[in-house]
Amino acid sequence: MKKYQPHMPAPDSWFDALGELALTSAGSFPDEEARLLRQLYHLVANAPSPAFLAGVVQPDIAQFEASVGIGATESAALSLLGEDAGYMLSRGSGGQHLASVILPGRMEEATAGADSAALAIAGALAIALRDMLPLSANRSDLHGGPHLRLN
Repeated sequence: MKKYQPHMPAPDSWFDALGELALTSAGSFPDEEARLLRQLYHLVANAPSPAFLAGVVQPDIAQFEASVGIGATESAALSLLGEDAGYMLSRGSGGQHLASVILPGRMEEATAGADSAALAIAGALAIALRDMLPLSANRSDLHGGPHLRLN
């Protein structure tokens, strides 16, 4: 299911691109969802190492594009999260969305706000990937040790 493209970016540029995507997501309007979700998909597909993608999946491109194409952008964003990733999504009365994502082996969740659920999820996932903590060789740490809560 995961396909890694032959052109692998340098880790620094990959992490920088994730940071830029997170910032752009926070400041974008919902009409930018499709472009930013495709950019996030491309970053996942071109990770410098599969080790950077714990908790992330690369869905089939046709399914992903179908979701984006019909406007099911929340589903497209969530399809990038693996079963071992945790997330929380909320929306304030003013319409601002807030998403938190925690990936396996991380000690803290990454949180992002945006004008749509898809943008908030994309931003939080980009931050979670960018701000990876070094994974411990201890197997219990790889599974989050004691169960972690999203606050």
